[in-house]
Amino acid sequence: MGRALMACLSPFHQRKCICHVTNSESTMALFASFTNEIKNLQLSLSKNSSTLHWCTQAMTLLKKLHSEFLLIILEKSKVPFTWTSVINDFLNLYMNESLNIMELCNMLKSSSSKINLYHLRVGATIKNLNNYQAEAFANMQSILQRDNKRNIIHGGLNNQEMQRDCYSSLIYTIRVAMSLLSFIFLSVFLYPTNNYKLEVDRIICCNSSPIKSFRESVDELATDFQRKYYKDGQRRVMGFYEYEEMEKAIMQAKEKLKRGYGEDEEEIKRKKDVILQKSVTLKAGLEKFESQVNQVFEEVLKGRNKLLHMVGKSNGI
Repeated sequence: MGRALMACLSPFHQRKCICHVTNSESTMALFASFTNEIKNLQLSLSKNSSTLHWCTQAMTLLKKLHSEFLLIILEKSKVPFTWTSVINDFLNLYMNESLNIMELCNMLKSSSSKINLYHLRVGATIKNLNNYQAEAFANMQSILQRDNKRNIIHGGLNNQEMQRDCYSSLIYTIRVAMSLLSFIFLSVFLYPTNNYKLEVDRIICCNSSPIKSFRESVDELATDFQRKYYKDGQRRVMGFYEYEEMEKAIMQAKEKLKRGYGEDEEEIKRKKDVILQKSVTLKAGLEKFESQVNQVFEEVLKGRNKLLHMVGKSNGI
């Protein structure tokens, strides 16, 4: 992510960055809030499996991070100067990052749709389950989403991409956080992201406590996630809690049906009810998550159009 190179800022603009962007009360309060949200996600993940509720909260945070990222880019781009290279760098940086987020949203919506369709098919089959359909249900294959799509997440953000000034540190910090959340989303929704490696630059120019705390909380979330879902350097197959619970119930029903539909109809009926109940929970969680993903996509699209309009207007287009 973020292949654009940050141009060197003049001493004047570095001072403006320090005063206006990184040390303003609103920025400090915002990053303190970001830190709390990251820590809550970390605490929840350490105690429980990732749930759709957790994913929805994380997507909400991604939306906030993007909004702040866009705001900083817009504010810096409005400052009167004639350095065309700087404008181009800002534009390229945001366009690359925002395109990755939009692609992430499309992948997550595609994944969610496949999960929905699969479990709708399971639900429709099991509602009308009889002796004739039992064998077909028992042989139904679980959905596997090992799509050979381009890996859009680059965990090792190049340290050379940022200059040692507060503005660049702030941008870099936001990008690292967005990259980590994107990686977790793809892991949870069963995409092949084994090659991801988070490399976080430990040097921060700014001395502001809230920004440092935010960076530290991102590091801690990354560490906890890798500790929980990696073993001997290999990532175990994972999904969100509601999906795993549904699969567990389906597998139990399949094992029972393989021994014969008429063997224990009461037990089979109970397992059918469990699957249907978990299907309702899964559907409700997916709807909330998809709604948040759609909001993020729309916000990013608006941001791209706004930035392009501003650049076009400044060039008399």
